[in-house]
Amino acid sequence: MITPLRYFLLAGATAIAGSAYAQTGSVGIGTSSPNSSAALDISSTSKGLLPPRLTQAQRDAIASPAEGLIVYQTDNTPGIYQRTASGWVRMVADNLGDHTATQNLNLNGKLLTGSAAAATGLGVDGSGNVGVGITAANKLDVASASRTNTHPTAKPLYVTGALTSTNGAEFRTSDATQGVGIGSNSVYAAGSATNQDLILQAKGTGTVGIGGAPTASTAALEVTSTTKGLLPPRMTLAQRNAISTPAVGLLIIQTDNTPGLYQYTATGWSTVGAGNYSVEGNSVALAPTTAVTVNPAVTNIVYNDNNAGNGTVTLGTGSEGQRLVIVNNDNGYLTVVSNSGTGNILSKYAARYIYTNGAWRRES
Repeated sequence: MITPLRYFLLAGATAIAGSAYAQTGSVGIGTSSPNSSAALDISSTSKGLLPPRLTQAQRDAIASPAEGLIVYQTDNTPGIYQRTASGWVRMVADNLGDHTATQNLNLNGKLLTGSAAAATGLGVDGSGNVGVGITAANKLDVASASRTNTHPTAKPLYVTGALTSTNGAEFRTSDATQGVGIGSNSVYAAGSATNQDLILQAKGTGTVGIGGAPTASTAALEVTSTTKGLLPPRMTLAQRNAISTPAVGLLIIQTDNTPGLYQYTATGWSTVGAGNYSVEGNSVALAPTTAVTVNPAVTNIVYNDNNAGNGTVTLGTGSEGQRLVIVNNDNGYLTVVSNSGTGNILSKYAARYIYTNGAWRRES
């Protein structure tokens, strides 16, 4: 028998069940007029919605979870998780969801910054120009300090900042030991290694040009100017002689003793171009028939045919930087002794000598 109290409770439960299930309408909690587009409309100004709270193990024990199922996980990485076709996905509080983009990200004129208070960052405009630290005016525009004055636009790459001749934009190897830097009016070797080469390398048969486009295809380096010259390193005699194992052909400007342009040859250092001559002129004579010592006071000695055997010519003293050419017009070879050793000048040939560091040395 149903008592009046039990009948009342049963009728109330039936009424509640009827209001919680609407075939065509909406269910409202905290509101008598739920939104018609919502199956369930919860209204509150002081309370939230609390999904079921489970550990990860309890969550994973749910049998055949429906896609869209939502739980709050309490351990490991706590948070609200949603079931998708591929598994459980944590619903994070940013606009990238699971950090996997499914379409282009529109910055809508905003910047990517490291903090909410940052005034500068990474920006991309509607033309695809990328700006780092500044609104892009070039394809890739990087500013490491505030800019002043007028700057160019539409460059492929533009970098500004506190650049110096040895501290600028750098490109290094993965171990940071080698690299190249572009500073203020400079290209320099960069990296942690103590000594590094800096290479300007043309491709194939190309030429490196300074001051303009190269025009001489046979030149490895072409310097173009109508107002300036080429200035080799300048040093004293002592500094020149301190160069370790100089390469043949090395050029320097010597600033003391007998100043001038010097070249290192197979026999030592020799002046290039005008030497320090006692007398400018020629000496013409028959080739000696006996051994003689010559202290030349001219630039050219010409030995003509003597119709006999030739004696040996020994070069004696000269003046620092003095140059001498010996021409053998005799029909036989002429033997000449210098500090480079004893050598023969063939008939109708000539040899060139230079007096340096107190000795005559053969140049050719």
